[in-house]
Amino acid sequence: MNRRTFTSLASFAVLAIGLNGCSGMGSMGSAASLYQQIGGTDAVSKLAGNMLTSSMKDPRLAGLLGKVNPSAATPKVADQMCAALGGGCKAPFTDQQVAAAADRLTPEQKTAVSENFGSSLNSVTSNPALRDAVTKSLGSKMGGVLGALI
Repeated sequence: MNRRTFTSLASFAVLAIGLNGCSGMGSMGSAASLYQQIGGTDAVSKLAGNMLTSSMKDPRLAGLLGKVNPSAATPKVADQMCAALGGGCKAPFTDQQVAAAADRLTPEQKTAVSENFGSSLNSVTSNPALRDAVTKSLGSKMGGVLGALI
């Protein structure tokens, strides 16, 4: 009887540990899966390029981005997005640099960045749940990312 109880308890413990390990893997992969859900490198590069292009054309941001070279800046923005979405890229800017750059933007510039980010994101995905998740992860940081380019 003791042996049967021990075997049952041991089986239960193994099952519990296994299930806990599986649930832990799911939460670890959630940021990486967001990067994959949006389409990986190609989609993030397109998002970065579209956002930078539309922001550079936006008269509210002309003074901020007037001297930015889009060819050099797009990979930096893409890497920053990739890192924030869990894609494994190295972010070119630290959180402190992004925050400091965001503090230098006017409210009108922040609104412009937000609108340009939203329209660029719409060009990459039509899934509203994915757009919401990406916006939640990146949206508040994008003004600082663009500001850090200068």
